[in-house]
Amino acid sequence: MNRKEWRWVALVTLALVAASSLPYLVAWAATPEGARFTGLLVNPLDGHSYIAKMRQGLDGSWRFRLAFTPESQDGKPVYLFFLLLGHVARWIDLPLILVYHAARTLGGVAMLLALYALISQLGKDVGERRTMFLLTALGSGVGWLAGSLGVMTADLWVIEAFPVYALLANAHFPLAMGLMMGIAACGLQIAACRARMTECRWQMMGGTAGAVTLGVIQPFGLVAVLGGLGVMLVARMVRKRAILWRAWAWAIGTGALALFYPGYMQWAMRSDPVLAAWNAQNVTFSPPLWDWALSYGLVLVLAVLGSVVAARRRLDGDWLLLGWVAVTLVGVYLPLSLQRRLSLGLGAPMGLLAGMGWWRIVRPRVRVGGRWRMQVLVTAFCTLTTVFLISMMLLAALAGEPRFYLSEGEWQALAWLREEASHDQVVLCAPQTGMFVPAWAGQRVVYGHPFETVDAERREAQVEAYWAGEMDTAEQEPFLRDNGVGYVLVGPREHALCGGAEAQECKGAGKLVFEADDVKVYEVTW
Repeated sequence: MNRKEWRWVALVTLALVAASSLPYLVAWAATPEGARFTGLLVNPLDGHSYIAKMRQGLDGSWRFRLAFTPESQDGKPVYLFFLLLGHVARWIDLPLILVYHAARTLGGVAMLLALYALISQLGKDVGERRTMFLLTALGSGVGWLAGSLGVMTADLWVIEAFPVYALLANAHFPLAMGLMMGIAACGLQIAACRARMTECRWQMMGGTAGAVTLGVIQPFGLVAVLGGLGVMLVARMVRKRAILWRAWAWAIGTGALALFYPGYMQWAMRSDPVLAAWNAQNVTFSPPLWDWALSYGLVLVLAVLGSVVAARRRLDGDWLLLGWVAVTLVGVYLPLSLQRRLSLGLGAPMGLLAGMGWWRIVRPRVRVGGRWRMQVLVTAFCTLTTVFLISMMLLAALAGEPRFYLSEGEWQALAWLREEASHDQVVLCAPQTGMFVPAWAGQRVVYGHPFETVDAERREAQVEAYWAGEMDTAEQEPFLRDNGVGYVLVGPREHALCGGAEAQECKGAGKLVFEADDVKVYEVTW
């Protein structure tokens, strides 16, 4: 690769990363009068759980505690990535949301640069490499069509399987994908290295460091990328009847080191009763195969053609991509509660194979004069779901989607709780308000998240019954006591559950300690 090619990569990377921030800037500029933009657009429910984890780091903790459930906890050193971001926010004295988006954009840069570093070992022609890059970075399926018909295909909600969606969404998925691509690139170089071990020591060290980091941030990615490398080494052994001892030793040793922390995480979660209860209800099943087919659409068609090329050519990189896809497809249907998480990074080998299929099978059959126009159309078609997603987010923001914005009164109430109330307290509020409190104030809530609230369905029903006035006075006090409630927040979302009326029974016991606009905070005393 020459300087001109790297300049192209750098410019496209910066353009894509900048474009990923435009929806947030538009939503911020379109903030309704008397409201505050939270800074989160894609899956704000999980987004607020990430900010809540960061706030624990901001408070100086290296032990994660579930913030969306009222149980008191000792915490465990898990979710270190977000705890670290919180510590970084404290060290440099910047708001959590700015640090979060800085991490998102830097992770996106790392992902795209690592992607091209991998591509540089797979394609010899500059045009092929650029095609592979664009189809991988931007490719998705026909969710734009399915979504307009009311069907939610995976490319509209399974963020971890699509690089472009990850770039838009959060801080850890793009970085995890970048690490996966970096590990794959190092593995290819190690397998190709015929000199002494010292000649590829930097690739070995880099690949191992990347795998260990991936194990901390998103360990599900280890299965696919190390599995793909394993398939590649087995294929090399069968094809050349020679065992690459050095590459096998590196892969096995790296896997053992990288899996150490994920193994500890599993022990920590099982040994803590609160985390164990959360883990038991944290179920994320994979979509059916037909859904995946629609979600990759034209990318899938081209990837099948690319797989034919790879199966015929049978180079190390070909086996890596084929193995990566195969291991992922097996993994997402294993009888595991978190099977969908194993789809992390699937868009990488799919896009790379798609680029290979276009360049080596379809493009030669297109009239020379029309190749460029056809390639632009193919790339544009594969980005329609991304355009659809951004359009839906912006329309929701312009309509004042309540999950994106807080009223001025809510903002002030959360600031008061953050500064004046102990972060060990529990706040009772409406289920949707419970999404905001741990992130922006730091207290736990009775209910706030369908997975991170222990016994979530029962607690959500109880909270809704409380605000709807379906609990009589004799039931309210035990409910507040059992959940250790220290504060009751009453705002527009709570009034909506009360039928719009400021009924006294919706406020619970306690004295008024804060009031701003239509929001009141009551301190519960026993």
